[in-house]
Amino acid sequence: MTERAAVDYYLVLTGPASPPASSRGTSRPWRIESVHLFDAEWLLAELRARGVRIGSASSVRAAQWSAAEIYPRASNQALPVRPEQAELLRLLALR
Repeated sequence: MTERAAVDYYLVLTGPASPPASSRGTSRPWRIESVHLFDAEWLLAELRARGVRIGSASSVRAAQWSAAEIYPRASNQALPVRPEQAELLRLLALR
C-alpha cells in the first residue's frame, strides 16, 4: 500500500485462509476465493484515522474487506462482476 496519489484502486484477489504458521518449504494451490476492490483514497483515509502505519502489511479490518468485496458477494458496486466473469472466477476456486 502506498500514500502516493497515483493509485486510484487496489484490486485484491484472495485465496483460502492458511494457518498462522510459516509456509516456508510448503506449496499451496493457486486459488481465488474472493475478489475485493478498494478505493485507495477512502482506504487510506480510514487507515490514517485509526493511526495505522501505511505499508505492505497495513491492517485492514474485516468490515473494510467485506465492504470492498465484488466476488462472490457483490458488496461493492463500483465494479460489478458479470455472470460470465463470475463463472470464470469460480473455475479458479475449484479444489
